[in-house]
Parts: sequence; C-alpha cells; structure tokens
Amino acid sequence: MAGEKTEKATPKRREESRKKGQVAKSIELNSAVLLFVALIFFYFNANNFKDTASYSFNYFLNLPYHISLNNVGSLYADIMKIFFMFVGVFFVLIVIVALLVNVAQTGIMLSFEKLNFDLEKLNPINGIKNLFSLRALGELAKSILKIIIIFSIMYLFIKVKYKSWLDLTDQPINVFTVVLAKNMFAITFYLVLFMVFLAILDYIYQKYIFEHSIMMSKEEVKEEFKQMEGDPKIKAKIRKMQMELARRRMMENVKTADVVITNPTHIAVALKYDQSKMNAPKVVAKGLDEVALRIKEIAIKNNVVIVENPPVAQSLYKQAQIDKEIPIELYETVAKILSYVYNLKNKKTNKLL
Repeated sequence: MAGEKTEKATPKRREESRKKGQVAKSIELNSAVLLFVALIFFYFNANNFKDTASYSFNYFLNLPYHISLNNVGSLYADIMKIFFMFVGVFFVLIVIVALLVNVAQTGIMLSFEKLNFDLEKLNPINGIKNLFSLRALGELAKSILKIIIIFSIMYLFIKVKYKSWLDLTDQPINVFTVVLAKNMFAITFYLVLFMVFLAILDYIYQKYIFEHSIMMSKEEVKEEFKQMEGDPKIKAKIRKMQMELARRRMMENVKTADVVITNPTHIAVALKYDQSKMNAPKVVAKGLDEVALRIKEIAIKNNVVIVENPPVAQSLYKQAQIDKEIPIELYETVAKILSYVYNLKNKKTNKLL
C-alpha cells in the first residue's frame, strides 16, 4: 500500500523525535531499580538505622527539657543532623541512581517541547481515543497481570511460612521480631526482583512500540534524502566519501600498472598499456607528495617498475587524466619508457629461465 510505514527510521527522523522528547523509556524500570537499590541500601545499613532511630527517639523524648530561646539554633542544627542521618545519604543515592537509570535508557537529553502549551491536549475527543487506544489497553492488561502475580507471590510465600510463624508464638518477642523482619525482607526482595524482571520486559516492549511509532514510508525516506542532498554539509560529506573511494580504487589500479614514472619524490604517475585493447597507454593513477609516495610503495610491493623522469612525470601529471589515454604529444616519449620497461622485464624473465 502507498504510504505504508515499512522502513526503519532514518538517523534524521530519530534526531527529530529526540528533540521532541520522544524516546524509548520505561517508567517501570526507573521505579523497579530505585526500589531494588533502596532495599539493598536498607539491608546493609540496618544496624546504623537502628542506632540512629534509638538516638532520635531518646533525643525527641527529652526535647521539652532542652528548649529555650538561647539554644533554638543548636536545636535546629541537631534536628537537621538527625534528619540527614536518616534520609540524607539515602536521598543522594536515590537521586544518583535515578539519573543513571534515565541516562542509560535515553542518554543525556534536554527537551522542552513537551512543556509547550498545546490545545490538542485539552481536546476531550482525543482524550477518549487515547483512553481506549491499543497502547492504553496494553498498559491496563500489564498492570492487572502485575497485580495478580504480586499477590500470587505473596500468597505462596505466606502459605509456605504460615506454620513456622505459628511456632514462634511461644518464643520471646525479640526472637519473633527478628524472624518476622527477615521474612518480611525476603518477601519484599522477591517482589522487587520480580518487578525488576517485569520492568526489563517493559523496556523491551516500550522500545518496540517506539521503533514502530517512528517507522517511515518509502516515500518519506525518499523525500528526506532529497532534502538532505541540498544540505551543504551532507554534500561535502558525500564528496569526501566519493574522493576516498576514488582514491582507494586508484591505488588498487597501481597494482596492475606497467610502469610508474616519478619526479622522483613529489610526483608519481602510473601507466598501463594493453596493445590488444588500447590505442595508447592509459593513466591509472597519479598524485603529489604523500599520494605519490603511496603510489610508489604499492608499486614496489607489486613489482611494478619505477622510472625516474621528472619532465615526463610533470607533463603527464599536468596534461593527462586518470582513466584516460595520454596526450598525443607524449606518445613517443612514453613509448621509449615502455620499451625500456618491457626489455627490463624480458631480461628478468630470461634470467629466471
């Protein structure tokens, strides 16, 4: 069908979506990771929290005896110290983790387009459509499934531990409290672990939905390509790539050349002549300075004869074009060089025989 979105989004479309704040992101993953980090933090700092709680309880219990106009500042400092002992480090940790999870999902991104006022957002018809959209129904099904599984995990855990909890009724209160706390941590850990697993699946799902939402039709891809062709930066990049490809192809052609004529260091021109296919020798590569040195290196590696003849090298470089036959005025001079090269090759062949 015409206009059917069957193509993956181009980098330009992805960048436009990113500027609008449209990225693949799972809120579930943020919440699940934060819960998991909080749980681990409290587990490893349980003793510190117990000591802090005990200190705080005693402090506030005796607070009325210490209040006076002269020590309001110090009391405020003590209260802030207790508050920081309780939640300060935890708050800093949660903020850092929240930032890291967001950056891991979307990268560093600043977009203010979502803050712009849009009358379409106040349209009740659009709101009703969104309420009964496929995505909304998917989110509802996901939430119901999550609740069912969470309650199932809790039910199974309680069912397994119920009898052991009844046996604790005869134990001292401190033993009962410790065992109950450990069991509560265990069930919380299993629930949070399940939520992390579910959040990872949700991120994969959100990634799929996002990729599907930014897909393009073939016509859109063609139109975007036409627009990009007019961009000077894109044109410059294309020219650079074309030049690089041409240079690589030229260097490959040096391997098949009959002779490389040099300046000797600043200019190098590679010639090839096939009497059965060509009317005259053809230039397969030429270059100055670093390119000339590279042509010579390839020629040496591939046993291509190098002839130093500055006047001919300069004339060929100025007058001849790559993949074109040499000018008529250079026929005689080049013919003498090729004759020398062929004689040299024949002598080498005879020596080998």
